[in-house]
Amino acid sequence: MLLIATIDPILRKNLHQTLTEKGDPFLLLDEGENIIESVLRYNPSLVVVDLYLTHPSGLETLRQLREKGFSGKVVVLGGQSNQSLAPEASQLGALQIIGRPFNANQVLGAVRVASGDLD
Repeated sequence: MLLIATIDPILRKNLHQTLTEKGDPFLLLDEGENIIESVLRYNPSLVVVDLYLTHPSGLETLRQLREKGFSGKVVVLGGQSNQSLAPEASQLGALQIIGRPFNANQVLGAVRVASGDLD
């Protein structure tokens, strides 16, 4: 299962459409939802976390997931204003860091690379 947490409603809509068409199991979350609880409950094979999340931030979400024992794969959605956070995201195990602007296909491409699913 793939879990994606992003503040971007257009990206969520596009990912929902694409992932539904592919038939891949997924869960799309907005920042108002309990991302950490969802990751720990569903134990997805890969998590995509938006650094623009607030309360907690995307980086804090990743930090808490690692502290609570989540050892799965992670892709981080960032941007120019978040470049200074990239080293810490990498230290916390982010396999890919995608800068803005991006679209659903770029996010799914990073997911494929991080998953090792390059068929």
